[in-house]
Parts: sequence; structure tokens; C-alpha cells
Amino acid sequence: MSVISSSTRLSVSSRKSTSIRSVLNSTKPTKVRFQLHHTKNVRKIIIDYVRKKEVKDYENLLCLIRDSELLDEDIRLLLNEATQCISLLDQDLSLFIEAILTVDWLSYREDVIAEYQSFLINLLSAHNYHAKLVIDRLVKKFYPETETDEWPDGVPNDADCNKCINVHFVISIVLKVVPMCKELLLQAVISSYPYLRKSSHIHEYYLHNLLWILEYQPDLRRDLLKLIFSRLVLLDVHSPREEIEKHEQDMGLEDCIFNFDDDKSVYQQNLENKVKHPLAHTLDICMDKMFNFCYIEVYNTDTGELNWEKLKGLYHDIISSFDKVIFPTYNTHHVQFIIFFLCSLKPSVSEAFLNFLWGKVSSACIAPVHRQTAAAYIGSFLARANYIALGMLKGTLQQMAGWVHSYIAAQDGIDCINADVRVHTVFYSVCQAIFYVIAFRHKDLLNSKKGLTFVQSLNLAKMVTSPLNPLRVCQSAVVQNFAAVTRKYQLAYCYSIIEHNSRNKIPTIYRDEKGAVITSNNVLDSLYPFDPYLLKRSEKKIAPFYLEYNDIMEETHNRTSVNVREEHQETEMDCDDFLTDTTTNNKLNNQFSYGTSPGFKSNN
Repeated sequence: MSVISSSTRLSVSSRKSTSIRSVLNSTKPTKVRFQLHHTKNVRKIIIDYVRKKEVKDYENLLCLIRDSELLDEDIRLLLNEATQCISLLDQDLSLFIEAILTVDWLSYREDVIAEYQSFLINLLSAHNYHAKLVIDRLVKKFYPETETDEWPDGVPNDADCNKCINVHFVISIVLKVVPMCKELLLQAVISSYPYLRKSSHIHEYYLHNLLWILEYQPDLRRDLLKLIFSRLVLLDVHSPREEIEKHEQDMGLEDCIFNFDDDKSVYQQNLENKVKHPLAHTLDICMDKMFNFCYIEVYNTDTGELNWEKLKGLYHDIISSFDKVIFPTYNTHHVQFIIFFLCSLKPSVSEAFLNFLWGKVSSACIAPVHRQTAAAYIGSFLARANYIALGMLKGTLQQMAGWVHSYIAAQDGIDCINADVRVHTVFYSVCQAIFYVIAFRHKDLLNSKKGLTFVQSLNLAKMVTSPLNPLRVCQSAVVQNFAAVTRKYQLAYCYSIIEHNSRNKIPTIYRDEKGAVITSNNVLDSLYPFDPYLLKRSEKKIAPFYLEYNDIMEETHNRTSVNVREEHQETEMDCDDFLTDTTTNNKLNNQFSYGTSPGFKSNN
């Protein structure tokens, strides 16, 4: 008796039968027409093969199944016969099972699909030896049958949706009947994941099916998310920001040269909404699907209300994958925005994410490079997320400032401070995060007397005048914008230190673990994980929560460059004065270009 009820099936377009006469009369070469001459034929052949009476008929049957054109009635009779002798289909008949698995069963009638599904489930219920082979074949159905365009807005058409439903119906039943198939399913989806240079629709189709598994097997979510993030990271690191921008510029120039018509065609309009870099375009489609998945996963589809328990569970699963896959990877530009989007759904998630990052920064048990990365994430997150409450922003700044002052106090007791940047990398990274956030969010922090009092309590002057001299190590774009803010609000005096540092730049030369000679310019790496998002389709999910930079240099630069020489002439002994120079300022400001600076705009 079949395990599956026919009432659970969804209709699929029926396969059109072709008469034998029309096949024979066709001028094109066709497959041989397979036909069972007797209702007991298949069962008899299998029984005879098991008893070692007849091998030739068995081999001919395999060839007929693989090479012939099976019509709806043919495959239905074949499956019916095979089901009646299901107890005989052990590992000795694995070739027969392989032959049946080669059948394109999704293209047949609804009743034939139901018969095929029933056969697979009954087979694995009786012989789990075939589980790996069946699961591997089912996962192969996660690929589209033909190379077609992407789904509009990422939504599958009815035909593809019906095929996916039929495949996942079998997998869901098999996972219940044979629990060991969970591990086999994980192995199959990992080994079958599309190569990164496959078409964008193949990636879209496969990712859609992976996320579909979570609807009936949610306990696999953490493992599948880890797999998805690891493959998205590969796409991300192979589509660097510089290459994406170059492709956009090159294609834009080509459009200008060859576009002679005033009216844009639909094709040209589609190009404008598509990232020109091929891998970035694939990443864009996958990121859009992941944002949609996160939203649907935590919101009630009927009421539209946020489910806090679901959000907590999803956050813990995503932060686990983030910690293992995204966080340790250098120079990713877009994948980390999934956690950025998730944090926008509720302030408690943002707080949890900041606590997670600060735990890494403040832990001496974690490698300095990871502590440095965590500090960069905190700075970039606080600067770019417009949903961060002012209280949370101030609390995090106060926490970082307290740690910095404790570090400075510990160094004050040492007679000779080691000036090697590598020794104090975490300290400098935290300082740079503080400077970056204050420069970026100064209008939010300093828009009232209470806000000014708070920033004054951070004691920024002590940081910049510390013997460790963080202004020497932090990136020049951050330093110049931070100096402009502190000058305007009289929070600290940085320009004299900046001028002194510019005259005393000495590179550090050392040997690494392998003995190679390394020359360092003693400046922190540019790591700002939430720099502007370049992917066009998925960018719409990020834009409502993203802050662009308002450049304070535009309002202070002219006044500074005109008055600084006069102030310098008034007193050369005033060490707190702004000993900056117009030429130097202009040179540094030109470095604030998009993509090379931490989000600061250029002052041209």
C-alpha cells in the first residue's frame, strides 16, 4: 500500500503522449519506445535475476529504462511492478534503482509523479542502503532544467514552484521515515552547491530550495545558514568593490557611446537596475533572497506582527554563522549586511550584536587581529545604522572610552613604552572606532548642551595627547574629520599633534614568522565593514536604515585654512593651537574619495 495519499499532490502539466507510428515516421533520431509486453514482466525479470536464473533480461531492462522514451503509462506500470517486489530491491539491485532515478519524473502526469514519490519512500523505508543515492538525485533537482533568466523579483513561476513542491514533499517524508537521511542531505547540499561562476539563476534556484528545506526541517537551519554564508562570502571576496565600480564605469561609458536613441528600451532599463559585475550580480540576487527570508521568518504573515521568539532564534543561528564564516574573512563588503538588516528589526538585537562584538574586543583570550576586526565592526555599525538609539550610541562610546583610559593608565606606570604599533593594535583600533563614530555622528551627539557635556566626559583630549599617540596610527581621513569636529566644539586640540606626526613619519621594518622583511607605514588597515552598499537590487532593503556621511569639513575647512596662519603667528609657544597647513589639508581632503575612505566624502 502506498505511503502517500494522492490528495496531497499538486497538479503538474501532463506529458503529451506520442504514438509509436509518429515516432517511427519522424525523420529525427529518437529514443527507442519502451513497452511492457506483460504486466508481470518487470517483476519476473527482477525475481529471475535475484535467483541468478537470468542476467541478460535484467541488463536489457536497465538499458530500456535508461535509453527509451518512457510515456506516462509506461513509467506508471514500471513503478507499480517495482513496488510489488520492493522487498527484493536490496543493494544487489542498485543498478536498477539508479536506472529508475535517471527518469525525469517531474515532467509526467500528476498520478505518475505520485506513483514515483510513493516508490521512493517505500524503497527507503525497506532499504535505507539506497538513501544516499536517492538523496543525491533529489538534491540534483535543486538545479533548473534549462538556462533561463532570473525570476522576476526573486519569485518562482508556477511551473518551477510545482516542481520544487514535489521534490521537497519526498524529502520531507524521507527525513521522517529515515532519520539518518538528515546527515546525508547535508552532505548532498554541500557537495552539489553550484560553483561560484555558474549562472545567477542557478544560484538563485539552488538557494531557494535550500531555504525551502527549513520550512519542514528547521533544526537544520544553523547548518544550512553556515553553508549559505560560506558560499556568499566566496562570491563577495571574488567581486571586490574596486572591480564593481570599474565595471559600472566601463558599462556606463559604453552606454553613452552606443545609445543614440532618446527613449530607453526595456533592455537598457533592466541594465540600469543590474550590477554589471557578473559575480556581484549573482551575489545581489542571493542577498535579496536572504533579506526576504529573514523578514518572512520573523514576521507573522497574517497579522504582520514581529514574533520576538522567532527573531531571537534566527539571531542566534545567524550570529553563529557570522562568527564562524563572515567575521574571520578579510575584505568582505556585502554579506555582513544580513546581520545589519536583522539588527534593524528590534533594538534588543542591535544591543546583543554590540555586546557580542565588545566581548571580543575586551577579551584577552582572542587573537589581536580578531579584536581589531571587532572594534572596526563596532565603529562602522554605530556610524551607519540609523536605528541605533542615542542612548545605545552614548553607552557604547562610554564603554570604549573607559577601556581606552584604563589602557592608557596601565601604560603610564611603565618607564619605557614600546612604540611598536603591533604591540598596541587593539588600543589603536578602539581609538579609531571612537574617532570615527564621533566624526560621523557629531550632529546627533553634539546637538544639545547635554550632548556636549557627554562628549566632554569622554576626555578625548587625554586620548589624543597620550604617549601612545593614536593620531599617529589612525587613518588620515578619520583623523582629519575628527580633528575638525573637536576643533569646532573645542573638545580636543589635534592639529599640533597631526603636524608633529607628519614631520616624524618613520616606517617600521621587521621580519615576519617566515623570515620575510616587512616594511610597515604604522597606519591601521582600512576596515569598515558597513561601507556603502553597491548591489542594486538588494540595496533597497538596506537604504531605509543606512546613514550617509554629512561632512563637517565642508563648513570648517575654509575658516581653518584662512585663520590658521594668523593664529600660528600670534603665538608659536601654544602647543594646543592648530598648526595645520592649507596645502596639507587640501591633500588630505582629496583622499576622502568614495571607496578608499571610511565613508567620508570628498571635498573638491
